Amino acid sequence: MTHTHRRIAGACLTALLVVAWSAGNHVTAQTGASTTPTRIILGWAGSPATSQAVTWRTAAAIATPQAQVALAVASPDLAKTATTVAAHSTMVDLYPSGTVYHHVARLEGLRPATRYLYRVGDGKTWSEWLAFVTASDQPAPFRFIYIGDAQNGLADVFPRTIRAAYAQAPDARLVVDAGDLLAEGYDDRLWEEWTRAFGFVAGSVPNLPVPGNHDEHRAPESSDAKKVLAVSSLWNAHFSLPTNGPADLGSLAGQFYFLDYQGVRFICLDVNPFANEDYVEAERAHVQASVVAWLRLALANNPNRWTIVVQHQPLYDVSKDRDYPEMRAALGALYDEFHVDLVLQGHDHAYARSFKLNAGRRVGDTEPGTVYMLSVSGSKMYAVTERQEGRMAKIIEGIQLYQVVTVEEGRLSVDSFGADDGRVDSFQIARAVGTR
Repeated sequence: MTHTHRRIAGACLTALLVVAWSAGNHVTAQTGASTTPTRIILGWAGSPATSQAVTWRTAAAIATPQAQVALAVASPDLAKTATTVAAHSTMVDLYPSGTVYHHVARLEGLRPATRYLYRVGDGKTWSEWLAFVTASDQPAPFRFIYIGDAQNGLADVFPRTIRAAYAQAPDARLVVDAGDLLAEGYDDRLWEEWTRAFGFVAGSVPNLPVPGNHDEHRAPESSDAKKVLAVSSLWNAHFSLPTNGPADLGSLAGQFYFLDYQGVRFICLDVNPFANEDYVEAERAHVQASVVAWLRLALANNPNRWTIVVQHQPLYDVSKDRDYPEMRAALGALYDEFHVDLVLQGHDHAYARSFKLNAGRRVGDTEPGTVYMLSVSGSKMYAVTERQEGRMAKIIEGIQLYQVVTVEEGRLSVDSFGADDGRVDSFQIARAVGTR
């Protein structure tokens, strides 16, 4: 079943929030299957200062999917002060058989820089109460977590990475995921392992993912099973993401978007059309052109102090002797032109962090340039090569990692940790002279 775009069909305005999701598409509960909410994941409906979105799953269809949201207080009587938000349901077909129901509620009209509690359900069966904090409506310091390539070991060794990251940065405002969340994007069993690994963190810290090549693999019975183009319906069922990508690539929703958060513009790109030989050839040139035009506008019309790009395949790879000159020519030139500060990547199943680079050459700390990082959080590891040694300040192989990034007015501070909590790298990016 192809995931269809969710749309606002009605509105309910209160002093606390505006909610608008179709009640006409609600489905009747089936007997025998569970209506208990699972896989609760935070995302965004609009501005992070005034909105939040939440997705969840039930095995059975439910007649009145909804969320309740309240200002965070210590009293246990949260339901008395909560506002009820109608949600929208989508039936999702699973491989190789079966159906489930994913739901999304948009919480809007929220107060900036405020802690809320919420739960999801159908009015009778509810999840536990979970918390989130809205962004400030002004530039302000914050921290976020960055991970790359969970992909393998989702059920056994990846969970410790997420737990360690959250323990290290319990105040993190979002998780940036550089792709290849799973080994096979169509496989719901792997989605179950991924969501179990995150646990309550997914329902407390919003996720900004980009798809990698594995996230776009098609089901085995497909005639072009290893070709990539669009994510499976499970991607957009699990994540609520901004819908401000290229206007003519609506069928690729959830793969290109940007988000402004407290002085940072996060630009999230699916770079498979530039760096994947398995990309559907008939679509490659069209998608590339659309993405480049959209990216130029997103970079040019950027009022934020900092710009961070998230993509899967790296511009400067450090393993397997892979090389992506087409991507460097198309995207790297834009990163140089518009002074992108940091590019977060995956794909190489190792850790690498470049010096500040401009046009592929090392520049001084106070000159305009970009730092390129790549990391791995799962169990699959690659040996590194020496081909990028002149560009890389640090390369590590064979360990699971996570990164904590601290955003301040005049600098970005990045700390990289092994999954055992040992710090393996630390650096800062200062505002370059002559840039924003």
